[in-house]
Amino acid sequence: MTRLRTCAALLAALAMAWAAPAAADVDLSRLAVTPNPRLGLAFPGSQTRYYDAISQAGIGVTRLSAAWSRTEPRPGRFDFAGLDERVKGLQDRGIHPFLTFESDADWATDPATHKVKNARPVDLGQWQQFVRRVVDRYDADGSNDMPGLRFPVHYYQAANEWISDSNRSGGWAGSTAELIAYVDATHDAVAAEDPDATFVMGGIAAFNADILLVQQARQNIHVRQSWSRSSETVMARDEMLGPEIAAIIRDRVLPVLANSRYDISSVHLYGPETRDAARLDLVRRLSGRPVLSSECGGPTRDYGGEYTPEGHFRAVIHRNLNVLAAGAPFCLWFRLGEGEGATFGNARTALYEGSGRPKPGVFAYRALSRLIDRQATVRQDGALRFEIRRGDGGRISVGWGSAAAGLRDEARAAGTELLCLADPDRGLLASDPGRCGAGAITFTGSGLNALLSP
Repeated sequence: MTRLRTCAALLAALAMAWAAPAAADVDLSRLAVTPNPRLGLAFPGSQTRYYDAISQAGIGVTRLSAAWSRTEPRPGRFDFAGLDERVKGLQDRGIHPFLTFESDADWATDPATHKVKNARPVDLGQWQQFVRRVVDRYDADGSNDMPGLRFPVHYYQAANEWISDSNRSGGWAGSTAELIAYVDATHDAVAAEDPDATFVMGGIAAFNADILLVQQARQNIHVRQSWSRSSETVMARDEMLGPEIAAIIRDRVLPVLANSRYDISSVHLYGPETRDAARLDLVRRLSGRPVLSSECGGPTRDYGGEYTPEGHFRAVIHRNLNVLAAGAPFCLWFRLGEGEGATFGNARTALYEGSGRPKPGVFAYRALSRLIDRQATVRQDGALRFEIRRGDGGRISVGWGSAAAGLRDEARAAGTELLCLADPDRGLLASDPGRCGAGAITFTGSGLNALLSP
């Protein structure tokens, strides 16, 4: 009888083992994803036929430029065809537009400031009329709305990368007082048409943010930007702590951050991801307002090194989790596809190759779109480790580099589900850590496999 009971128990155990599903690999390219408003993109281009690639990456917020020169090419003559097409192209895919105003109409701005996109309007009232026309078209109040508008545009921005007086991506070539008046006028025009909209201050360029870290927070870091393999701008710490930089920050940067009217501040995030938390915290403290990143990307070549597939996947994970851990709603990744228009250091940050082939960062976004729900919060749990606390109570840990081994040991001891990055080019996560590099990105947590099921 004892032998029969033993055999029966053994057969039952075998049956349970046979019935229990074996841990499976996850092919991120096969996930069905929907646009997630916690994940963003900046500058997808004007060809809306490519916008499916945004939703297929699980991205739910996308930044577009709203240029005065194109929308009102002559006084009082509005042409919304191009902007309408892009806004509708995003909304038809469930993606929320984020509009950045550019005061680049030559007929309405000071010729001495035409070297930047944010040229100084000769008449701020005329500028406000333009801004109000744009907001009125996309506020979904039933009056003067774009045909086919599905929901209101919530985010507006002005004064992109405003600290420099020669930045062709934005910039400001007027005085500090004129810049504050410009930001205030734009904010007031947006609020007059849509009190529920959020007005975002133009993003501080990463180069300038790092100078602020040295000058205001006394961080011991070097600051550089590469223009080619043989040309770069490097700022020595003594120079950043010198009287000239101190005067620019005192007279131009701090007054604008403290005294302008806006709802949320912004900092652009490139270069070492390990600086993000300090950058975000400093801009939040200097502005006295919440912060987001209206432009981010990686891996950058500004600080040496070359692009690698694993580095691209890791940069998307690291940068997005950094921003969410700081309490920001999202960061907007720089560019949909590779091509002209990026600095040397940021030339490989885009999510797709020029041919349209998805790069590893696309697969990283697809994973995040499943793991981060609308109520999720992110907590940094070490230099290279984060915990995602989902709205449904689930918790997912993510780690890499020196944190990967400990995370895998903990999962093994607790019997927790585990997946690690085995092939970044294919977006393949393996359940067997022996198939991944020692420091490869690792995800652990109960219900992980269900969250990432096809």
